[in-house]
Amino acid sequence: RRPVIWRPALPRSAVRACVGAAWRCSARGPCPFALGPCGSVARACASSAPGPSPSTSSSSSSWSSMPPLGHPRASDNVGVGAVDEDWALDLAHGEGAVALPAGFEALRQSLPQEDFEILQTLQSAVESLGVEASDPAHPLVEARDKILGAYRDKAALLKRDWTDEMFQEGEGDNDDRVREIETMLATGLSSAGGGLDNGVNLGGALDLVGVYMKNYKLDKAEAVLSRCGPYISGRGGVWMVKWLNHISTVRMKQGRHLEALEMLYDLELYSPYNAEEAPEFFETLYRNLAWALKALGRIDEALVYFERMAKSSTAHKGRLDWFDFWDIGKLAAAHAYRDGAMPQFYRGRAIVEEALRMQIEAEPEDLVMRAKVLDSLAECYLVVKDYADAAKHYDEAYRLMLQTVGRNSPLFGKQARHSANLLIAQEKHAQALPFLAESLAVEASRDAVNLHDAMEVVDLLVNTQQRCPLDDDAPRGAPSNHGPLKIMQKNLHARGMNDSREYGVLCHKMSLVYLHEARSDQKALTRARRLAKESLRLLRQHAGGDEDSSGWLRMAEIQYKMLASRGLDAATSGGR
Repeated sequence: RRPVIWRPALPRSAVRACVGAAWRCSARGPCPFALGPCGSVARACASSAPGPSPSTSSSSSSWSSMPPLGHPRASDNVGVGAVDEDWALDLAHGEGAVALPAGFEALRQSLPQEDFEILQTLQSAVESLGVEASDPAHPLVEARDKILGAYRDKAALLKRDWTDEMFQEGEGDNDDRVREIETMLATGLSSAGGGLDNGVNLGGALDLVGVYMKNYKLDKAEAVLSRCGPYISGRGGVWMVKWLNHISTVRMKQGRHLEALEMLYDLELYSPYNAEEAPEFFETLYRNLAWALKALGRIDEALVYFERMAKSSTAHKGRLDWFDFWDIGKLAAAHAYRDGAMPQFYRGRAIVEEALRMQIEAEPEDLVMRAKVLDSLAECYLVVKDYADAAKHYDEAYRLMLQTVGRNSPLFGKQARHSANLLIAQEKHAQALPFLAESLAVEASRDAVNLHDAMEVVDLLVNTQQRCPLDDDAPRGAPSNHGPLKIMQKNLHARGMNDSREYGVLCHKMSLVYLHEARSDQKALTRARRLAKESLRLLRQHAGGDEDSSGWLRMAEIQYKMLASRGLDAATSGGR
């Protein structure tokens, strides 16, 4: 249920035209025009398929060199592109069987029956040529090879069996499975040859990106997409559409929603189809556009795209499924709550409840998505202060996220923060601190770390610490946040985010966290002073004439003077 790409069929009218032209030409004898009707039709067919242009096609006239496009499992000791040249397959049954080349069985499994029959017809025609069947320049052979290459690229483009895995066996098992998939792709790259010029390898690489996105390994996802970029650009067509879909999804997971929105608009313009021709593709596109707009706070615009999504979804599925109910219910509730329209809000919440029931019935094995729907429903109860029902759903979502993705996943970190929000709303600040510590630990080390999100978590932690009673023993017994804060600083430094006014503000807030922890750890005072000094330096360096900058600078100066007055200096910073 993550964003997916529409799966177009190879245009059969072009295939039939190619077959017919080749038959007519073979009946007349050798074609006198190297680039005449037969060749041009074949090229048109190949270029109209979801694969590379003829100049970059990885198809070959040697059928036995075609790597299979099966979907290896963890137990398979093969990679994408592994080939067995020692067998041939009799694809037809009974009299008139047509022998097709080695490695075709895996491709056959990915083709509709009608496409498979077209290839059978082509191969039968090629075999009738006799000795000329071995001539790759013969128009009929050329047509067969180009159509086969187009089908191969189509199968490679649509490959997503790795992406479709659940990855909900717990953090350790999930990471082990990711490494297995990486190994399979590496094995395939070495055995198939051709690098990313080979469509099979390129399709496998894009499938691996889906795995990385699902496991929030966003640095790796972006690195693979960057490496694939030039090869995707050379192929163009639907390959570019899929690449744009992937990179825009990475941007959304990184919290870079405006960039994602611009890419999605490009994706809408780039598509060679309209919503009537490709409703499944446009359902996904409109959903992603609505998500990006909602994340930017542009609720009214998001509502327009959710309505378009619902129309496309109904067009190709016949009715709305639980995923549609979930999206529509969330947006309806948010829109109504913003406008104070409480009857409409409760109707939206009821839609989310129905989505949860439908999800459990339709996909009981998908516990991650169930946790997400539970979280949305809990939020609907929280905003109207129905804390008991909110706690019930938040607790179950927290348990499922911990079970399926583990403590280091951004999905778990977000869930821990939402559990903290519920306790904070009930003035249970000390009880919220452990959940905030879990959220901070995830935020500190995640691939998509950014100053805005880091500051938001640290700010919530500081505010919660400040609201704990001074005589409360809970903060004294709470685990130190030093480890996560240190990791966060290193992560931001490594990404070049440590020389701005915003980082100066973050240093000020981290200094306050240490100051509160000094009640139970004297070393925290040294750390607080060091960060206060860094905050003051950056805020002075990036001081602007606006009131906001001046206000932060004044607070940083007060904080540093207060800490300095206690006689701490750099020589006492051994606690690091």
